[in-house]
Amino acid sequence: MWPERCRAILVSKPSVMVIYMADLLVWEKPDLNTLPGVIKKAIVEGRAVIIIGECSIEYEGRSASRLGNGERILIIKQDGSVLVHRPHGYSPVNWQPETSVIETWTDDEGRLYILAVREGPREVLSIVFSRVDLAVSMKLSDKAEFIMYLSEAEIKRILMDNPELVEPNLRILEDEKKLGSGQADIYGVDGNGRPVIVELKRIPASREAVFQLYGYVKSYEAKYGRRPRGILVAPSFSPSAIEALQRLQLEYKLIDLRELYRLALKKGYRKSILDYGRKQV
Repeated sequence: MWPERCRAILVSKPSVMVIYMADLLVWEKPDLNTLPGVIKKAIVEGRAVIIIGECSIEYEGRSASRLGNGERILIIKQDGSVLVHRPHGYSPVNWQPETSVIETWTDDEGRLYILAVREGPREVLSIVFSRVDLAVSMKLSDKAEFIMYLSEAEIKRILMDNPELVEPNLRILEDEKKLGSGQADIYGVDGNGRPVIVELKRIPASREAVFQLYGYVKSYEAKYGRRPRGILVAPSFSPSAIEALQRLQLEYKLIDLRELYRLALKKGYRKSILDYGRKQV
């Protein structure tokens, strides 16, 4: 049953239903002649489109292929990428990673044509629907960050609780130490009592990250009259970052996110979803 906030309107004949929600339009068993306008409007408005029905597919570009009639799911994403899925398996049977133009029309027999064209290299994907059971147009929003293994906050917690992962005898004194206009991730002292500023990156460190650390080092030196060590911690470093670190007399430490993730599980910082649903023996 559709949610109460949906407003349903019967159009043309009882077998056709259009469902309206805030950012969602649904057509059940639509007249194929109405769909070119629906698809074009969705593309212009930056909306995603999903079509479920019976179609055939032809592709020509770096290779060539044909696929006869079958029931499939077509997805046109808001960036213009196109995917066609069969009833089984997670990989699309055909796709266009990007499109220069998407054309759509119906022929005299009422079949729906969708032509997705990519330039450079030129590739053409032709999809012909003889029947459509469901069409959906929607505006999606997804601003979440994709995090592999651990977030930056989780990595920092692990390093603060286990400073020897940065270097032996490092003692942590402060988290998010304010220096100048920013805040250094970790502040401590090494085994010789020298102050240490640690800047952490979850992604490959760039030249800009080096300058960020250098700014903290110079701010500390200006405030306390003593130059601290500066250590940039990241899973990898760009060549320009390495060059800048050496030129500015800063240090760097490689971390293995996979090993840190295992440590987080072992010490209880995180729980593995692999354990969910397991019977306790």
